[in-house]
Amino acid sequence: MLEQLRFARISSQSLATDGRFASEIVGLELVEATENVERFRSDDRYYALELDASGATDRPVIGVSLRYVEQLAEIAPRLHERGWSVEDVPEALCSKRRYKSALACRDLSGNAIELVVRSHNCGQRYFPSRDAGIVGLSHVAMGSRTIAADARVWIDVLGARVADWVGESVQLGWDDRHHRLTLVPSARESFLALTFEVESIDSIMQSRYLLEQRQVRIVRGPGREPSSGEVFLTFESPTKDFYYSYVTAPDPQLPNALPRQFDASPSSHCIWGSESTLPEFGGAA
Repeated sequence: MLEQLRFARISSQSLATDGRFASEIVGLELVEATENVERFRSDDRYYALELDASGATDRPVIGVSLRYVEQLAEIAPRLHERGWSVEDVPEALCSKRRYKSALACRDLSGNAIELVVRSHNCGQRYFPSRDAGIVGLSHVAMGSRTIAADARVWIDVLGARVADWVGESVQLGWDDRHHRLTLVPSARESFLALTFEVESIDSIMQSRYLLEQRQVRIVRGPGREPSSGEVFLTFESPTKDFYYSYVTAPDPQLPNALPRQFDASPSSHCIWGSESTLPEFGGAA
């Protein structure tokens, strides 16, 4: 049922600061700017990141696409029965946000999810402000207080599959990639890491040196994830509890591969032995 991870929407206290960071540091392309909203591309999606300074976004939102409007009506009562709050997004707001129709949901942990239909693509070539080697939006990690219950809804109602478990964290996928969503145990009110795939390990290392030169705090990596095989680098954004990551392409997935359980040790989060400062990824606070 789920088709594609489409975007993240983040509350911004300063579009000037957050937008400059997304453009000059992360390497995204500014595609649309209004008084209160800026949107950024990472590939052929119309946008992968939306910064909202209007005050309407109280916590991070992720957008995931479905194919048909009828599917929204079908799953809305099923999500409600499983404890999610669900409401239709008004047509005018859908138009402003560049999709046909949507449901605004909150899961059992209070995470905000929008299930969208016919989200816009852009016909022009992605042209970033700096060459970070970004290929496209890859996946997200969200904090959860009830991981097992939250995951069951994604699996039973939305059709996701379990890729692997790492400690209590669960990696969920719905296409040919290892995973698109990781639910991680977190004591924070909200936690989100937005991840972009890059061309190679060279891109990871080039960005590492740029981040160090710009005094951006790296909180994880460079390292390699045992479950997916991705080489990763995670760093702080100007927004509290929101992080960016770069990853290389994951290892090829075998047909009908069974999910594995990795223990909660640091080596399960990074096979290279790099340390994390994020408790959500096996690090110390």
